[in-house]
Amino acid sequence: MSNIIQLLERMGQDASLQTETNFEQAIAESALTESLKQALINRDDISLKRELDVCPDVVCVLLPAEDDEEKTEDSPKEDETEISVNS
Repeated sequence: MSNIIQLLERMGQDASLQTETNFEQAIAESALTESLKQALINRDDISLKRELDVCPDVVCVLLPAEDDEEKTEDSPKEDETEISVNS
């Protein structure tokens, strides 16, 4: 997995890899599996995500806090502490 990460990092840093020939040469010289090489050459992001077992969708849900129920006389007040001792 680190080989693909290193290659992707290099691709992001090296502007010369923007040309098709240099791009394909860098992929061919890498120590990646053939399926990863094909996914990169074909620019097939779906296959690449499957090969790397990447979860592309991150979902976050925020729910508003529920209102506090009104205090009744039966429930203890916040500042009161109940102490029980078993003997």
